[in-house]
Amino acid sequence: MPRTSDKRERLVVAAKDLIHRQGFGQTTLADIAAAAGVPLGNVYYYFKTKEEIGAAVVDQRLADFHALFRAWEEYPDPRTRLLALLDLLDSVQEAVASHGCPIGSLCQELDKGRSPLAEKADGVIKVQVAWATEQFRRLGRPNAAELALELVVGVHGASLVAHALRDPAVLAEKIRRMREWVVAV
Repeated sequence: MPRTSDKRERLVVAAKDLIHRQGFGQTTLADIAAAAGVPLGNVYYYFKTKEEIGAAVVDQRLADFHALFRAWEEYPDPRTRLLALLDLLDSVQEAVASHGCPIGSLCQELDKGRSPLAEKADGVIKVQVAWATEQFRRLGRPNAAELALELVVGVHGASLVAHALRDPAVLAEKIRRMREWVVAV
Protein backbone atom coordinates (compact mmCIF):
# COMPACT_ATOMS: atom_id res chain seq x y z
CA MET A 1 0.00 0.00 0.00
CA PRO A 2 1.53 3.37 -1.03
CA ARG A 3 2.37 5.86 1.70
CA THR A 4 0.40 9.11 1.82
CA SER A 5 3.33 11.13 0.48
CA ASP A 6 3.65 8.70 -2.44
CA LYS A 7 0.12 9.52 -3.56
CA ARG A 8 0.74 13.24 -3.24
CA GLU A 9 3.98 12.91 -5.18
CA ARG A 10 2.25 10.86 -7.89
CA LEU A 11 -0.43 13.54 -8.18
CA VAL A 12 2.17 16.29 -8.60
CA VAL A 13 4.16 14.29 -11.16
CA ALA A 14 0.99 13.54 -13.12
CA ALA A 15 -0.09 17.18 -12.92
CA LYS A 16 3.32 18.39 -14.16
CA ASP A 17 3.07 16.15 -17.20
CA LEU A 18 -0.58 16.85 -18.00
CA ILE A 19 -0.29 20.61 -17.52
CA HIS A 20 2.71 20.62 -19.84
CA ARG A 21 0.96 18.57 -22.52
CA GLN A 22 -2.58 19.98 -22.22
CA GLY A 23 -2.26 23.30 -20.45
CA PHE A 24 -3.48 24.26 -17.01
CA GLY A 25 -6.95 25.27 -18.16
CA GLN A 26 -7.62 22.02 -19.99
CA THR A 27 -6.32 19.76 -17.24
CA THR A 28 -8.92 18.63 -14.72
CA LEU A 29 -8.48 17.13 -11.28
CA ALA A 30 -10.10 13.98 -12.70
CA ASP A 31 -7.40 13.83 -15.42
CA ILE A 32 -4.69 14.20 -12.81
CA ALA A 33 -6.22 11.57 -10.52
CA ALA A 34 -6.55 9.07 -13.38
CA ALA A 35 -2.96 9.65 -14.56
CA ALA A 36 -1.67 9.26 -11.00
CA GLY A 37 -3.75 6.15 -10.31
CA VAL A 38 -5.43 7.84 -7.36
CA PRO A 39 -9.21 7.84 -6.84
CA LEU A 40 -10.64 11.29 -7.57
CA GLY A 41 -12.09 11.60 -4.08
CA ASN A 42 -8.62 11.11 -2.59
CA VAL A 43 -7.23 14.08 -4.52
CA TYR A 44 -9.12 16.41 -2.18
CA TYR A 45 -7.25 14.97 0.79
CA TYR A 46 -4.02 16.43 -0.67
CA PHE A 47 -5.28 19.40 -2.71
CA LYS A 48 -8.51 21.28 -2.07
CA THR A 49 -8.44 23.09 -5.43
CA LYS A 50 -6.86 22.89 -8.84
CA GLU A 51 -4.91 26.05 -7.94
CA GLU A 52 -3.36 24.21 -4.98
CA ILE A 53 -2.10 21.44 -7.21
CA GLY A 54 -0.93 24.10 -9.68
CA ALA A 55 1.04 25.73 -6.86
CA ALA A 56 2.57 22.34 -5.99
CA VAL A 57 3.62 21.93 -9.64
CA VAL A 58 5.25 25.37 -9.63
CA ASP A 59 6.98 24.54 -6.32
CA GLN A 60 8.29 21.34 -7.88
CA ARG A 61 9.53 23.19 -10.98
CA LEU A 62 11.34 25.67 -8.70
CA ALA A 63 12.84 22.82 -6.68
CA ASP A 64 13.96 21.12 -9.90
CA PHE A 65 15.78 24.26 -11.04
CA HIS A 66 17.37 24.84 -7.65
CA ALA A 67 18.62 21.23 -7.73
CA LEU A 68 20.08 21.79 -11.21
CA PHE A 69 21.75 25.00 -10.11
CA ARG A 70 23.31 23.22 -7.13
CA ALA A 71 24.52 20.38 -9.36
CA TRP A 72 25.97 22.82 -11.87
CA GLU A 73 27.99 24.51 -9.12
CA GLU A 74 30.26 21.47 -9.43
CA TYR A 75 31.34 22.73 -12.87
CA PRO A 76 34.64 24.60 -12.78
CA ASP A 77 33.46 27.91 -14.18
CA PRO A 78 30.34 30.03 -14.76
CA ARG A 79 30.53 29.73 -18.54
CA THR A 80 30.27 25.93 -18.29
CA ARG A 81 27.25 26.37 -16.01
CA LEU A 82 25.55 28.63 -18.53
CA LEU A 83 26.25 26.10 -21.25
CA ALA A 84 24.68 23.42 -19.03
CA LEU A 85 21.41 25.37 -19.13
CA LEU A 86 21.55 25.28 -22.93
CA ASP A 87 22.38 21.55 -22.83
CA LEU A 88 19.26 21.01 -20.75
CA LEU A 89 17.12 22.79 -23.32
CA ASP A 90 18.81 20.85 -26.10
CA SER A 91 17.89 17.58 -24.38
CA VAL A 92 14.16 18.43 -24.38
CA GLN A 93 13.79 20.13 -27.74
CA GLU A 94 11.40 17.49 -29.15
CA ALA A 95 9.05 17.83 -26.17
CA VAL A 96 9.26 21.63 -26.33
CA ALA A 97 8.46 21.64 -30.05
CA SER A 98 5.50 19.31 -29.43
CA HIS A 99 4.03 20.77 -26.24
CA GLY A 100 5.81 24.07 -25.59
CA CYS A 101 8.14 24.99 -22.78
CA PRO A 102 6.74 23.61 -19.52
CA ILE A 103 7.62 26.83 -17.72
CA GLY A 104 6.96 29.43 -20.41
CA SER A 105 3.67 27.89 -21.48
CA LEU A 106 2.39 27.75 -17.92
CA CYS A 107 3.42 31.36 -17.23
CA GLN A 108 1.82 32.55 -20.45
CA GLU A 109 -1.45 30.75 -19.76
CA LEU A 110 -1.69 31.80 -16.12
CA ASP A 111 -0.64 35.40 -16.74
CA LYS A 112 -3.93 36.07 -18.50
CA GLY A 113 -5.62 36.21 -15.09
CA ARG A 114 -2.80 37.62 -12.93
CA SER A 115 -3.74 35.38 -10.04
CA PRO A 116 -1.45 34.56 -7.10
CA LEU A 117 -0.67 31.31 -8.94
CA ALA A 118 0.44 33.30 -12.00
CA GLU A 119 2.78 35.37 -9.85
CA LYS A 120 4.15 32.19 -8.28
CA ALA A 121 4.75 30.65 -11.73
CA ASP A 122 6.56 33.79 -12.88
CA GLY A 123 9.01 33.08 -10.08
CA VAL A 124 10.42 30.14 -12.04
CA ILE A 125 11.57 32.48 -14.80
CA LYS A 126 12.75 35.09 -12.29
CA VAL A 127 14.93 32.48 -10.61
CA GLN A 128 16.47 31.59 -13.99
CA VAL A 129 17.26 35.25 -14.66
CA ALA A 130 18.76 35.69 -11.18
CA TRP A 131 20.89 32.57 -11.55
CA ALA A 132 22.14 33.56 -15.02
CA THR A 133 22.87 37.10 -13.74
CA GLU A 134 25.06 35.60 -11.03
CA GLN A 135 26.92 33.46 -13.57
CA PHE A 136 27.64 36.45 -15.82
CA ARG A 137 28.64 38.48 -12.77
CA ARG A 138 31.12 35.74 -11.85
CA LEU A 139 32.50 36.05 -15.38
CA GLY A 140 33.23 39.68 -14.51
CA ARG A 141 30.64 41.18 -16.84
CA PRO A 142 29.44 44.60 -15.63
CA ASN A 143 26.21 44.17 -17.64
CA ALA A 144 25.46 40.76 -16.09
CA ALA A 145 21.73 41.42 -15.65
CA GLU A 146 21.37 42.49 -19.28
CA LEU A 147 23.25 39.42 -20.52
CA ALA A 148 21.17 37.13 -18.30
CA LEU A 149 17.96 38.59 -19.65
CA GLU A 150 19.24 38.11 -23.21
CA LEU A 151 19.94 34.44 -22.47
CA VAL A 152 16.60 33.72 -20.81
CA VAL A 153 14.63 35.65 -23.42
CA GLY A 154 16.49 33.79 -26.16
CA VAL A 155 15.78 30.41 -24.61
CA HIS A 156 12.10 31.04 -23.93
CA GLY A 157 11.52 32.92 -27.18
CA ALA A 158 13.04 30.11 -29.22
CA SER A 159 10.93 27.61 -27.29
CA LEU A 160 7.78 29.53 -28.15
CA VAL A 161 8.61 29.73 -31.86
CA ALA A 162 9.71 26.07 -32.04
CA HIS A 163 6.40 25.07 -30.49
CA ALA A 164 4.35 27.35 -32.76
CA LEU A 165 6.06 25.86 -35.81
CA ARG A 166 6.23 22.36 -34.29
CA ASP A 167 9.86 22.36 -35.42
CA PRO A 168 12.63 21.32 -33.03
CA ALA A 169 15.20 22.49 -35.62
CA VAL A 170 14.28 26.10 -34.74
CA LEU A 171 15.25 25.44 -31.16
CA ALA A 172 18.36 23.48 -32.11
CA GLU A 173 19.62 26.38 -34.25
CA LYS A 174 18.96 28.95 -31.53
CA ILE A 175 20.72 26.77 -28.96
CA ARG A 176 23.72 26.48 -31.29
CA ARG A 177 23.87 30.25 -31.68
CA MET A 178 23.38 30.82 -27.97
CA ARG A 179 26.26 28.44 -27.21
CA GLU A 180 28.54 30.45 -29.51
CA TRP A 181 27.35 33.65 -27.85
CA VAL A 182 27.96 32.33 -24.31
CA VAL A 183 31.47 31.20 -25.28
CA ALA A 184 32.24 34.60 -26.81
CA VAL A 185 30.80 36.71 -23.98
